[in-house]
Amino acid sequence: MKKLGFLAVALVLSATAFAQTTTPATTTANPVPAQMKDVRQDVRAYNKDKATAAKDAKAGDLTAAKTAATAAKAEKQDIKADAATLKAEGVAHPVAKADAQVKAADVKAIRTDEKTLATDKKAAKADVKAGDVAAAKTELAAAKAEKKDIKADIKAARRDGVKHPVKRAGK
Repeated sequence: MKKLGFLAVALVLSATAFAQTTTPATTTANPVPAQMKDVRQDVRAYNKDKATAAKDAKAGDLTAAKTAATAAKAEKQDIKADAATLKAEGVAHPVAKADAQVKAADVKAIRTDEKTLATDKKAAKADVKAGDVAAAKTELAAAKAEKKDIKADIKAARRDGVKHPVKRAGK
């Protein structure tokens, strides 16, 4: 009987304790997506500055290489500061997530450009078949511009650490 009495008292005390606690206020504005976007931009800038520094050093332009390396170092500090803020917000491994998101965006850009290139080529073939040479030339010019975009996207993807970006985009 004593056990039942103690259980009832404990139950009443715990119920009153829980009733007195307030629920945390929910915030409507979530700063995490904006901060993650900032980290992604910093990661891209860091990769670009690091690649520029290596390219300039290889070319023998040491002053430009040092300037780019200094810029990369500043970007790295921004990344670390943003990562600390995101970790405080509860995001686990923010830099790794941002890096993966950058790589995924690079592959997606290549995939989109390849689809546009295929569409332009198909439209050019249809224009030639229809006998519209001017429209075919326009489509071929657009295809040539898409090829340049694809090359730029591949270069950016390689710089951001994507191995075999064309193969990944084909999947």
